[in-house]
Amino acid sequence: MRAEPSADGPGLDPHRIAEIIVETGGGRRRGSGYRICADAVLTAAHVVVDATCVVVRFDADREGEWSGPAAVTWADVGTDLAVLSVVPPEPVPVAVEPGRFGRIPDDRHGVIDVHALGFPLWKRRSRSDRTSFRELHQADGTVAALSNLRTGTLEMTVAPAGADPDPGTSPWAGMSGAAVWAGSRIIGVVAEHHRSEGPGRLTAVRLDHALGRLGPADRAEFVRLLGLTEPLPLALPGESHEGVRVVGVPVAYGIELFKNRTSERDAIARHLSDPAVRMVTITGPRGIGKSALAAKVMDLLDRGAWPGGTVQGPLPSGLVNLSTRTSGISLERFYFDCARLLGPERLAELRDVWNTGGTTQERLAELLAAIGDRLIVILMDNLEDLLDDDGSVADEELAVILDWLFRARSTPRLLVTSQVPVRLAPELRRFAAHVELSEGLSPAESAVLLRELDRDGSLGIAGLSDDELLHAAVHVHGVPRALELLIGALADDTVLLPSLRDVLNDFTRRHDVVADLAQDRYKRLDERAHAVLGVLAALRTPVAQSAVEEIVAGLDPELPTARVLASLVRMHLVSVDRAHRTFALHPLDAEIAYGRMPQDGPHRRQAVEREIASWYGRRAQSRGTWRTLEDIEPQRRRFGHLVRSEDYDDAARVLCEISEWLVWHGSVLAAVSMHLAVEGRIRDERVRLAHAVAYGHARLIAGPMEQSVASFTEAADLAERLGDRREFQHALFGLGDANRQLGHLHASIEPLARAAELARELGDAEREVHALLSLSLTHSYLGDGESALAGADRLAALGEASGDLLTTARSGNARTIALLALGRWRETIAAGTETIRAYRASGIQEAISGAMNAQGLALLALDETAQAISVLQEACHEASLTESPRTEGVCLLNLAWAYWCDARYDRSATTADRASAALDIAGAAQADAARTLAEAARALPGGPGAAAEALGRAAAALDGNVEVVSPEWVAERARGLMG
Repeated sequence: MRAEPSADGPGLDPHRIAEIIVETGGGRRRGSGYRICADAVLTAAHVVVDATCVVVRFDADREGEWSGPAAVTWADVGTDLAVLSVVPPEPVPVAVEPGRFGRIPDDRHGVIDVHALGFPLWKRRSRSDRTSFRELHQADGTVAALSNLRTGTLEMTVAPAGADPDPGTSPWAGMSGAAVWAGSRIIGVVAEHHRSEGPGRLTAVRLDHALGRLGPADRAEFVRLLGLTEPLPLALPGESHEGVRVVGVPVAYGIELFKNRTSERDAIARHLSDPAVRMVTITGPRGIGKSALAAKVMDLLDRGAWPGGTVQGPLPSGLVNLSTRTSGISLERFYFDCARLLGPERLAELRDVWNTGGTTQERLAELLAAIGDRLIVILMDNLEDLLDDDGSVADEELAVILDWLFRARSTPRLLVTSQVPVRLAPELRRFAAHVELSEGLSPAESAVLLRELDRDGSLGIAGLSDDELLHAAVHVHGVPRALELLIGALADDTVLLPSLRDVLNDFTRRHDVVADLAQDRYKRLDERAHAVLGVLAALRTPVAQSAVEEIVAGLDPELPTARVLASLVRMHLVSVDRAHRTFALHPLDAEIAYGRMPQDGPHRRQAVEREIASWYGRRAQSRGTWRTLEDIEPQRRRFGHLVRSEDYDDAARVLCEISEWLVWHGSVLAAVSMHLAVEGRIRDERVRLAHAVAYGHARLIAGPMEQSVASFTEAADLAERLGDRREFQHALFGLGDANRQLGHLHASIEPLARAAELARELGDAEREVHALLSLSLTHSYLGDGESALAGADRLAALGEASGDLLTTARSGNARTIALLALGRWRETIAAGTETIRAYRASGIQEAISGAMNAQGLALLALDETAQAISVLQEACHEASLTESPRTEGVCLLNLAWAYWCDARYDRSATTADRASAALDIAGAAQADAARTLAEAARALPGGPGAAAEALGRAAAALDGNVEVVSPEWVAERARGLMG
């Protein structure tokens, strides 16, 4: 888990922005807030008024996401402010720096830059499964210091809302409660937005004015909760620290687009403020953002704040920006830029010193005397241009500067960016610090940066979905320079007008992109170095030196792998994790190296991939030892390398060994993806048969069901022709089960009965249990509860004879659904409880959601709606863990109906939407019923006739499946609306 970062100054930390989800007696609403300390969130009072349940969520859909229940600790409706208490789960950092609060002047004219981050309605987005979520929005704007003094509010002028999704609701709904920042301090909280204010205005509560309106007791408690100091200090963004002088242009532009890197900024600040440290070096691959990070640090120092806000030492009085790519780095440039910081008179004196001759050491001694006790930070960017490949100083003037720097007692601090660390003498290393950048930006931050790089929308980025931008971000590993180059590739090609996907597909082959991204040293590497880099690139994961040596030895026994690796590490082309003793390439470097692998010879790409696959094959564990997904990781990696070597038959053989295990241990989507990689490419018929059966089983869980039927039909034909009775049994079972789930019940009876009989003849008890369970469920769906109970009894007997907990659980599953079909509601609930207990005892979650779903339907039949909703909500959660869209869709459809029965029509509509999306993915017959139920729920408030008509269509679309709400129940409600 990441450490809790501090933001600029310190200021806004994106990991502390809260999405607030509120349940009330009338439905659900959303708001925003900010985590002001370890266990408290600041928001608006109207967001949480009348709340029956409050949940706060942070970092949604990002690494480190967490959420938890919250309680209203303090609220004041008059000022519209509230403080929530929250207990973070154990892995979440609790060492959170308290928020800083301030005010803006209200006694003089001024227009002040402010910003707020929250989750407005107009940023609602849709996922591929048709569920929706709120995207975070950064509202940058201004406030006029003298406006709204009478009401004690801030009038924020912001860019208008980008959409108006609901004419009955403000597009800014959900932004309420967001903290309003001026610089590094919170000055207010966004209040409720009204459509009459217009789409480009937000109102916020001013904290300083709100304090004056609170009674003594409320004021004291609010001050205590927020840790306020009175009067609140002024927050004036953009004012530079008095006396700071800056020489030289920033080494990176677009600093306002800078993302993240808070921990690295903190480290740099600690080192630069330490009198014992002379030089801080930022290293990392080309394009990773070294220059941008250094420029951001210099920008913050220019604004009068140490990055992170934890450093308490004196601020620099001067900053110098030097770069080999702009003005160059020379002794003369260094000398005079430092002199310019000291003012015109000192500059003239030092110019005379320079012009009158003398030794270099004498000139530098005069410069040091002129600097005196002033703290100066000097940035040298792209210093690798003046270094040898191993980091040794190649430039004589740079050597002089560094010698002077480390010898002086009181000296400027040097901030360096370089692809390789500067190689220093051992006695000097204790005066130097190192900060490494090895990871790109997160996908979400990269997607935001891509949008910002196309602000005018001329390149079409603004029209792309979040998913497309996330795909692009992942493809280039979040490397900031790579993201810029993607935009550059789009902008430069005005003839073919490529799309973002076109550029991504051609990314590692386009000369104009690769030439900028590839490290210059690649051109000087010999064949041995390229061979080792190719292996590391193909491996795509950190590995021990022994692994690299073994793989390379299989390709070229004479190659001195250890020596080549050591050289590549010194050149900073290969990273080493000394704690774990592993080697790896940065993802971007790996992609480039992989694209440069030869097409022939012992180190050709196909040969390397095959050798790595063989290496993983030697490390695979036998099936009886598999307990976790990590146990089959060698097989999964072997499969991937075989696919990349185009050995599809061997890849399919490996996949068929693990596919079923993956499916039953919750990784069904991974199994489907792997099957698709070899689909249509297998030559050996017996391998194709095994693949068809395994793929059919995976599709049986993941959907669509029609694909499962097609795959099992192909498998049955192949098995019968090849005389393979065991695979024939597998195919028959799959075919019957897929037809059952599709609602083709009569078509499933015969293959399931034949599959059960064939399994008994083959002595395969596990397959017999599967077939009997599916056959029993089919009888239930056909309304033949007695035959279904007979099948459940056969399963129970097999479970008792074998002592197998899973067989016992499956017999309970069959019994629960049979009782549901017979309308024996109380027995259904009791049987469901036993089934859930048995499945949990077996350690398999296979049908826990199905048992809960049956209990929910029985409770609905008994008119115990509130309890039914609770059980069905839990069923939906369990179903989501199985990665089965059909199961989840069925549970959601039943939950939507339960909300209807409870007169919660808005919830019914949104839940039915989610159900139809899931059922569509599965190709299930109930998808139309879910859609028309949503239509009915939305029509009801305004027109019962239209609602009744839609509800009637929903009843007609239901197929009578016992695990889904009864069509008679729905039809009865429709008649009631008409009546």
